[in-house]
Amino acid sequence: MKHNLKAIFFVFPLFCFLLTGCEENLRTEVERAFFVNKSSLALFVGDEVQLVASPTDGTYVYRWSSEDVSVATVDKDGRVKAVGTGVTHIIVKAGDLENRVEVTSVVKVPLESVTLSESYLELLYGDKATVLAACHPENYNYSEDIIWYSENPDIARVEDGVIIVTGEGVTSIVFQSGNIVERVVVDGKYTRPFKGPHTLSSAAPCEVPAANFDFGGEGFAFHDNEPENKTGNAGYRLTHGDSRGAPVEVEGNGNNIGYTSANEWLVYTLNVEEAGAYFVEASVSANGNNAKFHVEVNNENVTGTIHIPNNGSWSSWRWHPLPPLEIHLDQGEQRLKFYIEDSGFNFRALRFTKK
Repeated sequence: MKHNLKAIFFVFPLFCFLLTGCEENLRTEVERAFFVNKSSLALFVGDEVQLVASPTDGTYVYRWSSEDVSVATVDKDGRVKAVGTGVTHIIVKAGDLENRVEVTSVVKVPLESVTLSESYLELLYGDKATVLAACHPENYNYSEDIIWYSENPDIARVEDGVIIVTGEGVTSIVFQSGNIVERVVVDGKYTRPFKGPHTLSSAAPCEVPAANFDFGGEGFAFHDNEPENKTGNAGYRLTHGDSRGAPVEVEGNGNNIGYTSANEWLVYTLNVEEAGAYFVEASVSANGNNAKFHVEVNNENVTGTIHIPNNGSWSSWRWHPLPPLEIHLDQGEQRLKFYIEDSGFNFRALRFTKK
């Protein structure tokens, strides 16, 4: 028994040695390769670019050449120069190994000028507008970085030529590429006259239909307590380009405003040519006992509460108050707010007469 055990003991190490030798014979040779830092180049005639082959530890000796030296040349260190238009390859060899880098070379055509599709925009708060830039020459292939920016982002902002109004005032939207600078003036407002201007002067009284309240929408040109239109008729405002005025109950073809409710209001932008005292009155018809309103100029109540007598009709129009109230208006653009303190009346128009 002991003899047999010894035999097994001495055979085992020999077997392990044979296995190790097999593993070494199974090992594959490491693949030979080298790399170039660019696989292709797009250059303007006259441009130079340094190509780098790696590894750089002396494993390989690199030889550089160009397939077409009329398009691009390369020196012994891999520096490429575009000398003419066309497409060629830079070839780099290391022994029997080879890499190719495609080179496209064109003549540089710089951007010379830009024409913007707009020079002046009148926009409402929240409006968007796209300004297009026509670049000259049309076949340009080179420009400095193109940027759009606003001189006052509190009034208007811009991204890639798309402008959005963020406040009220006048600012410029700027297109810039290197020394090329073009501007679009943006006049942003919360409200604008509808079918205006409504001009006040001593020449004649100015009558403004109630349905012609400003463009601008809820919270700016008007406040209506319900978003739905109880008349189902939003055509008058839509026909004249107002997509935001639908909640206001305009009756007929702009004849009057009905379904008035307490704390609703309407804004009218006036162009006052002559500063001074004006008489103001409203054409209304009351079918309730609590109907009342007041008038504000630039958010200041200038009339106090005006009660409207009940005349038993929604369409028997009367001018109130009697006599008209006198208010002072400064020259220039003024915003007047017709404020409904309590319901029970329809509203047809405002009239201003210079004292």
